Amino acid sequence: MALSMTPGPVIGILSRFFIDELGLTRTEIGAVATFHAFAMMITSIPLGMLADRLSGRYTQVLMLLFVFLGLLTMALAWDFWSLLGFAGIAALPAAGANSATNNIIVDNVPAGSRGWITGIKQSGVQIGTLAAGLTLPVTAARLGWRMALVLASLVALVGIAATLAIVPSGRGAWTPAQDAGERRGRLPEAVRWLSVYGVTMGIGVASYLAFVPLYAQEKLGMSVTLAGTVIAVSGASGALWRVLWGRIAERARHPTVPLMAIGVMSVGAFIATWGAAHTTPYLIWLGAALVGMSTGSWMSVGMMAAIMVSEPKQTGRSTASIVLGFALGLTIGPVVFGWVVDTFGTYDLPWAGLTLNFAAATTMMLVWRYRVRAVERAAIGHVT
Repeated sequence: MALSMTPGPVIGILSRFFIDELGLTRTEIGAVATFHAFAMMITSIPLGMLADRLSGRYTQVLMLLFVFLGLLTMALAWDFWSLLGFAGIAALPAAGANSATNNIIVDNVPAGSRGWITGIKQSGVQIGTLAAGLTLPVTAARLGWRMALVLASLVALVGIAATLAIVPSGRGAWTPAQDAGERRGRLPEAVRWLSVYGVTMGIGVASYLAFVPLYAQEKLGMSVTLAGTVIAVSGASGALWRVLWGRIAERARHPTVPLMAIGVMSVGAFIATWGAAHTTPYLIWLGAALVGMSTGSWMSVGMMAAIMVSEPKQTGRSTASIVLGFALGLTIGPVVFGWVVDTFGTYDLPWAGLTLNFAAATTMMLVWRYRVRAVERAAIGHVT
């Protein structure tokens, strides 16, 4: 999971190098991040269906191979269009990794113990963000950004070897055709709510990862290395909270409860980040910690919910539907953020918009919770 999601933060972490050496504008940086997310969005359902047919172990190997190819080709980029295309390749593991790893959990971990495991594996995303934020700026400054990406790509080969050596094969290489009817069955209504909520989270987290390093440099006067550390702090915070949220989600009465809390904390995180340029720069560190605690950790709840509400042979597709919503948000956020900054010359408008975005997410969960409670009361009344 750490490797599969690394290419997304890479775009923001290395944005200064892309601007200086490839001549990209901020809008084009946003466009690269958006296309990365778009490729993730359109491939999530096919890769989720593949994960339901191909065992989690072999799907994970395939995703790690895409990580290797994506980072390696990004290192060869020579202009905006080439970087755009190679970022699309690097999006494939982000589209399929959750489905692969969720199926590994369903096949190998008993119910009641899945919350911690789901949280731990989701923390891989934040660990990857932490590692990228700490190592890539330093390596790029010393060896060049191309060599930094080449070295990062080689880690994926280690991941492939580890997967083959450690991860059980699960259901087998390919499930029989007679299971197709169960796989194609209607997905639970909860998946749709989670998918729409994922759109709002995707808008926020993609914008943050793509532009907070540049924001820290241009508005707070930070160096490239220190600005990368802001991403690292959010990653470190998220690595811990993803584990905790996974356990909380498994024990919660309903997913809306932790998701409402995440929405409220997301509002606070982005207000702190926005306010850093107007009050004290130290607020950006508070914002980073809160982003990791909230926006950057919501997928632990989303993935745990996908496992709990889905039939085993629908886990990959349910996961992919939630990932699709999240990826749609990832597609929208960065390019709009970059366009607003370039057009109006201010970061205030996009930060304000993102704050309202998370307020809407919280409201959405309140509405869903109200509907669930209404159905529960109606069911009790019918029984009595």
